[in-house]
Amino acid sequence: MQITPENSVTEERLSLIEEIPANVIFTKVTGREEVSLHSHVHNRHQVIYILSGTLHVEVAGSSYFVTGRHLIWIPNGVEHRLSSNNTQISLLTSYFCLKDIREDCFAIYKTDELVVRNLNFISTHEYVDKSRTPEIFAFAMGFFGVLPYICKEASFPAQPFIIPKDIRLLPVLDYIKANLNQDLSIEHVAFCFGFSVRNLTRLFTNSGIRFVHYLNYLRIVRAIEILTDNAMNIEQTAYEVGFNSPNSFGRVFKQITGESPSDYIKKL
Repeated sequence: MQITPENSVTEERLSLIEEIPANVIFTKVTGREEVSLHSHVHNRHQVIYILSGTLHVEVAGSSYFVTGRHLIWIPNGVEHRLSSNNTQISLLTSYFCLKDIREDCFAIYKTDELVVRNLNFISTHEYVDKSRTPEIFAFAMGFFGVLPYICKEASFPAQPFIIPKDIRLLPVLDYIKANLNQDLSIEHVAFCFGFSVRNLTRLFTNSGIRFVHYLNYLRIVRAIEILTDNAMNIEQTAYEVGFNSPNSFGRVFKQITGESPSDYIKKL
């Protein structure tokens, strides 16, 4: 890998995480520096609370889309990669060592006011050192230890998509992502890449993906990114992401997220 200033900062940050003593909790509010890291693994549990913006998280061959006010639990030793298409992204991230926890697997949780208040309290101390502030350390470790039990796992927007291993499908998926605002059909996409509709359908099926579901999911994900970043109204957003009417956009939005676009905007 060619060494660039960006890579240098990335490696420096990862080294910092690895060097944190086991009796210290490191918490920091970060921005794009957190999502510029390449796929990596470290020896600390990591909790990420999304203050603003949205995140794409790749773990174990699956890709997750996570919106604001959700919490991401990444156990130590789990390789992961974060990315974001939002211009404004703000994350509250904690790194810590935690032993003897039963629910030690990647998860995405909904949060409530109590959870957020505790996270904010812990974040007022960038380094919580057990030897210097034993009471706060004990509180923080106890809080992190019970998080998997007091939080409910999110459905959407944490629905995973399997990252296909068949390299023939990768440029097809990239094309769909880049042309969401076009009138896409599986016939059109198959023609563009020299596939028959039957063969392309088989490629999708073998990767556990349905074309229409994937297309609609990407369009709703992009719509959420747009609505999160700026004040574009629902009708503009519908056409921007490729729907032929605000009504069809609203219907698909609710099917996938469980709420209407207007309800989502109110939460923003």
